[in-house]
Amino acid sequence: MRVMKLSDDKSCLAGSAYRRCSFLRLILSVFAFGLVIVFVSPVALSQPIQDGSSTQSDASTDGVTDSFGTSEEKLDPLAEGAGREAENAAESAESARSLDISREIARREALIEELRYSSGVYSDQLREVQADLGAYLIEVEDFEGAAKVYSEALQITRINTGLYSEEQLPLIKALIASNASSKAWAEADDFQSLHLHIASRLYSKTDGRFLAAARQYGDWRFRVMSENLLDDSYQGLARTAEELSAFYGDVIEALESKGQEHSGELLDFVFSKAETDMVLIRAIASTPYTDFPGTVSPYVYRSRCRNVRDANGQVVQQCTNIQVENPRYRQSQRDAKQVAVNRQVRSIREAIERIERLRDSTPLLDRDEVDVLDSRIARLELETQQMLRQARSRSLF
Repeated sequence: MRVMKLSDDKSCLAGSAYRRCSFLRLILSVFAFGLVIVFVSPVALSQPIQDGSSTQSDASTDGVTDSFGTSEEKLDPLAEGAGREAENAAESAESARSLDISREIARREALIEELRYSSGVYSDQLREVQADLGAYLIEVEDFEGAAKVYSEALQITRINTGLYSEEQLPLIKALIASNASSKAWAEADDFQSLHLHIASRLYSKTDGRFLAAARQYGDWRFRVMSENLLDDSYQGLARTAEELSAFYGDVIEALESKGQEHSGELLDFVFSKAETDMVLIRAIASTPYTDFPGTVSPYVYRSRCRNVRDANGQVVQQCTNIQVENPRYRQSQRDAKQVAVNRQVRSIREAIERIERLRDSTPLLDRDEVDVLDSRIARLELETQQMLRQARSRSLF
């Protein structure tokens, strides 16, 4: 019995120890689980709550984004390839056009050579074919080649029709256009003068064809003067303005002498002359007086004497003439500038008076045209006063 009781007590002790161990394990498990919750829960809370559908949606979205990025990467080489193809196509088209132009020029030049052998070097037909070639060269923007061809056609025309023939005028206009397009300003200016000269020999100064040529020449010379296309100095520009003003004056006088005081052409030329005079007075007013020649000599001679001893020891007076600046020369330069300004101001005022007479004596002008004339007259008067004040200012002196 005692043995059995002891064994029962041992088993009871063993069972109690086992329960205590199990209870300790349970406590440790709960503690470990709490630590896991403490450390894991902030991380879990920082992430959005997702269910299975949202996870699947995100996965699908990521797949679309990746797919889109991949398609963009695929499109870039395609776009570059398309750009290269477009450039190659443009280059091919330009090469084909250049080839067509070269063939057309070669065909026309061959025709010219054939005409030279068959009809002679001064044939009228040859002149016409050369003019056609020049027009084609202008069309394809070969202005230097066009000027060369037109020059040859002009020489043939002058040989066949004389130095002052109407057939030259279209060729000279083409030469003006081709040289101006290639910025050969001096050559274009020479042909403008030739065009006016031939027109003056063919037509009277009141003929509409001469007036058209005169207007073309005046517009060109005004552009040369305004833009200084010939790189002239102040003296050269002033001389150009004076010549153009005198030219307009001759045309105006011719129209008035032929009883065309009330014509629209006269009014146009009067305004053109006034604008030319305004450019000239503006140039004079902005030029320092030192650029104008004085009306007296710039230097004078003065005698300066001093006492010296001669070889015998006597005191004698020795005088020498020296050149010094004339104190009146600067004032004479100012006077010369003011005279030049006053001369141009008188020309502008005469033009204004003439315009006012035309305005008052021309019954065909409507109210709008009269308003335009009044505004232009007011502008001329205002600019004239401004130029006078500028010319009298000593800040430029």
